[in-house]
Amino acid sequence: MSDSPPEDPSLAALLIALHVRRNAAIGLVVGIALATLAYGYRIVLVAPAPGVESSPLLFGVLAVTLAVSAAAFVTLCLTIGSAIRRARRLD
Repeated sequence: MSDSPPEDPSLAALLIALHVRRNAAIGLVVGIALATLAYGYRIVLVAPAPGVESSPLLFGVLAVTLAVSAAAFVTLCLTIGSAIRRARRLD
């Protein structure tokens, strides 16, 4: 990323006011933790069903998908919470 100012300063101010960068970092940590737990549970603790081939690589791809979607969901929820708190403070 460049250090030049953004094209639309009002959008940048909104993202800063809603703490989107902090929320995204928290979301990423939660998503990775959830995916790691799910992958560990499925691959390490649970034996595959009889007659079913399970690939750790396939579950790895599913874990990445889970991590990204959970991170996005947590980020969205935290940002909505920040927006609600900010709106209540303005009243």
